[in-house]
Amino acid sequence: MPKKQAVVSPTATAADIEKSIQALNKMAERLWGEGREAEAKALIDALDALNRALDRIRIGEIGRTATLH
Repeated sequence: MPKKQAVVSPTATAADIEKSIQALNKMAERLWGEGREAEAKALIDALDALNRALDRIRIGEIGRTATLH
């Protein structure tokens, strides 16, 4: 019986994540414009958390490159 090979998914870069966050931010703006403030606020709050996580990732990457020298 052949072994199943693991599916390899490409790693998202910080730039990829940032583009996705910007697209979702536009969606939140549309929701707000449609009078769906509750949904827009929830999306904005989630995007804020993602932005903070992305900042922590970038800070960690900077720290790693500094210690590799």
